[in-house]
This record gives sequence, C-alpha cells and structure tokens, in this order.
Amino acid sequence: MASLTAGTAKTVITPPIGYRMGQWGLRQGRSVGVYRDLFARALVLDDCETRIAIVSMEVCGIPPVVMDEIKRQVSGLVGIPAEGLLVNSTHNHTAPDILLGVTPEWRTYAAYLGDLVVGTVFEAANAMRPAEAGHASGNLKGWTVNRQYKERPVDDEVGVLRVDEPDGSPIARVVNYAAHGVCDGGQYLEWSGDYSGELSSTIEDVEDGAIAIHLQGAAGDVHPFDWWFGNLDSPHLHSHEDTLKFGEAIASEALRASVSVDMTNDIRLAAISAPLELPRRQVPWSVEAAEKLHEKLAKGMAPYSGDVWPQGTTTANAAELHPEIYGNGANELNLARNQELPPVGIEVQAFRIGDLVISSHPGEMFNELGLAIKDGTSGERPWVASYSSEYIGYVSSRRSYAELIGVPIDDLVDMKRFRRFYGTTTSPFAPEAGEMLVEAAIDMADSV
Repeated sequence: MASLTAGTAKTVITPPIGYRMGQWGLRQGRSVGVYRDLFARALVLDDCETRIAIVSMEVCGIPPVVMDEIKRQVSGLVGIPAEGLLVNSTHNHTAPDILLGVTPEWRTYAAYLGDLVVGTVFEAANAMRPAEAGHASGNLKGWTVNRQYKERPVDDEVGVLRVDEPDGSPIARVVNYAAHGVCDGGQYLEWSGDYSGELSSTIEDVEDGAIAIHLQGAAGDVHPFDWWFGNLDSPHLHSHEDTLKFGEAIASEALRASVSVDMTNDIRLAAISAPLELPRRQVPWSVEAAEKLHEKLAKGMAPYSGDVWPQGTTTANAAELHPEIYGNGANELNLARNQELPPVGIEVQAFRIGDLVISSHPGEMFNELGLAIKDGTSGERPWVASYSSEYIGYVSSRRSYAELIGVPIDDLVDMKRFRRFYGTTTSPFAPEAGEMLVEAAIDMADSV
C-alpha cells in the first residue's frame, strides 16, 4: 500500500516597482505600485517510490532560460527529474514583461525568479508530512466565452485536487480551470495576480493552512465574461472588482466540489514525458511583400505611446480602436521571416495522482483541442494544464485556419474584419500542429 506524503510552500515573486509593465500593447508605462503580490506556489507529493512537484507561477509565460534553470536546480536540490516537474503559468497579464524573452532590463529579475521558484519547491520538499488526497469536479457555466466564436461552447469544468493531513487539516487545493488571465486591464500600473491571485487567496482564506494552486487550462481562445473579439459594448471594463468577482466564483465552485471528495493515502504517483516537434506555419506571402505592407501601414498610423489604456478600452475592442498596435503588419512579417526556422521542440508530460491524470504541455492551446484531449483519453476524464514549461505561443485548432485560406495579406491586417482570429493569425505553428499535440497528449495520458 502506498503511503502518501505532501509538502507545500509559496513565495512572493513580484517584480520591483519601476519596471515596465508590458503584456498589453496599449500600456507603455512603468509600474507604480503593487495591488496584489504575485506568487509562486508549490506542492510536492511522494508515495515512497515516486516524487513529483506541481508549481504555479503568476506570470504571463515562462521564458526558456528561466525554465531550463528551474529544471536543472530542482533536479539537483530536490531530486525530482524534469519529467516529474509540472510548472504552469497562470497567464496573468499584469505581470513581468518576460513572455517573449528576457531583455537587458529584466535580466537580473529573471535570474532571481528562477531561484525563487526553485527555493519554493525546495521548501515544500522539506515540509513533507503524512497526507491523504482525492479529487472532484464541478462546473462554472456562463462566466467565459470563446473569443473567436461566441456561439461555440467552452470547457467550463472546474477540477479540484484536495490534499489534507490524516486529521483533515488542509495542506493543498489544486484547481484546474481555463480562462485567459486578463481580468485586470491595461489601465492599471500596479502588479497584480489577476483572477488567479484572487482565486488562490480566497481558498487560502477559507481553508486555513492550505496552499491553493491554479493550473491554467486550455484557454488560448477563452476569455472571461463577454469579451469576445469585436464586442464594443461590454459592461465589464477590467476593473479590480470584476477580477475579484471572477476569482471568487471559481474558488466557490472548487470549494463546493471539494466537500464530497473521497480521501485516501493509498495514492500511486507517476510522471512521464516525451518529446514532440511542432511544424512551423507556412504563409503564402513573401518576406518582401510583408515588409512593404508593414512599412506602408506604419507610416500611415501614428505610434501609440500612452502609459495606460485609453478610457473604454477592453481586450475585446482594443484592436478595433487601435489598429496601430495590432494591425500594422508586424505579425505577418514575423511569420514570413520565421517560417524557414526548424520545428519547435517541446516536451509533452502526463502525471498520475491516484485516479487523476493531468495532461501538461506548453502553448496557448485552443479550448477545442483541450476538450479533444479530455474526450479522447481512455478511463477517467483528465485535466489539461496548458501554459506549462516554456512559452511557445498559440496552438490553434485547424478549423480556424480553414476560414483564413485565400485571405490576402492586405485584408488580414484589417482588425475590424479579422481581429477575432487573433491566436490563429499569430500562431507560429502549422494547422496540423494542434492535432499532433492532442494525439501526443492522449497517448501520454493513456500511458502514465
């Protein structure tokens, strides 16, 4: 019989005041304060044979240089190999500007960030005690929307893993839910954990002693509330109040579902991983044509230089109101330049915690693909943890690409017509890449 032990820890990873906020194209200013600290949270589990760690970071994405260092140090300090380490970013947009790489301004912070995360896992591994675990699921309907196709259903499942001491004292609550971390908008110049921070803090307030970890799901095309692309009339203007309301709603459903969990210490752990190469997207326009279009558009559009969002801006209407940020042809030029690069190599992971299987992989996976993993896996329905490991960009579904076949590059940059395809138009991957990732994820989930 297995004998489960568990340890947890959390660490503040908030950047210094004065660093550039980034993440929103219409926000150019530097941070002036902290609304809610950003955290790294870790849960280490051990069944006497296998040890795994689950980590959440309240950042938009993890650059490869930081992820590589986390893997290396955790392996050396804690003895958990890379395949047994699940590191997930909440995709919070009011967070460090390191999504696409580490610029000189962020170099010191990025190096320290890796150390902080490693220290969090090390602390959790040194707080191990006897534990019991179990999981359940609930649903939170009506709080999210497919931002490309508002009429299509989205995955509204709320998964919760409950870990307690044998006497019932809380150790951890892990929540799996899919929604872009964009509730706190670009009108703020304060660091904030967005709805994930509110979700975790709400659970930690209720379950005294627990560390609450949000594992972001397949949220590549899923927005909170009614922020489908092109909606110019949303009453939700990315306020802290909306952020709190959304985080508390998810936390409430997770807490409700966790009450009925059957707990046991006879939990088998397992973790496996496998490499996968995702092919690059091939575009029908040349680098020369893209350069010419970009130069033409940039000359005709005054560059945006505001510190914060203009009043009335939301993620649903930003591109229509300000095409100089999203519709200047820079994306199309990058696609043309990058299409000859080698395929993108990633690791697809699968974790087993008793009857619960977690499929984990990099990328902003579209919700349809995440559902395909859940529906295609044998046995109990798994969790899907996208945004794991290093950031690689959007992984779109094939049918979104199909609607763009034959669209000229000059039309594609028209944000009033094609903004809703953002995520597909900006994906660096070929149309078949999503299906390849789904197939690999299902295979791993069935094998763990």
